[in-house]
Amino acid sequence: MAIIGAPSRMPRFESLVWGKAVIDGKTYNYDIVILPDGRIEPRTTTPYETLGSHTFTRDEIERLINAGAEVIVIGTGTSGMAKLSPEAQRLASERGVELVVQTSPLAIHTYNWYAAQGRRVAALIHITC
Repeated sequence: MAIIGAPSRMPRFESLVWGKAVIDGKTYNYDIVILPDGRIEPRTTTPYETLGSHTFTRDEIERLINAGAEVIVIGTGTSGMAKLSPEAQRLASERGVELVVQTSPLAIHTYNWYAAQGRRVAALIHITC
């Protein structure tokens, strides 16, 4: 019988400074989404856009919940300028999903901790301001 849970190897953040995150030795110069299955994707939907909005939306949170996240770590940027919309916060609460909202330099460590615990964790990380 298969055990359903977090993948055996989740990505691990090594560092984050303004405009750059390093995950498992690879540098990312755009806002990051990590799905609960460990896939890393850009937060934006077009190749011309590297940074997402300063508001994390209900749709972004819903996508991660539907992908199986039990915890979602939100990185609000190096200075905490990005915000979580009230609709996104309400959805997570209604669905019983834990949200952790921190500046991105703190959020990457929180994400790593949850991943190391084997939790079904996802992340939305804003890499600038």
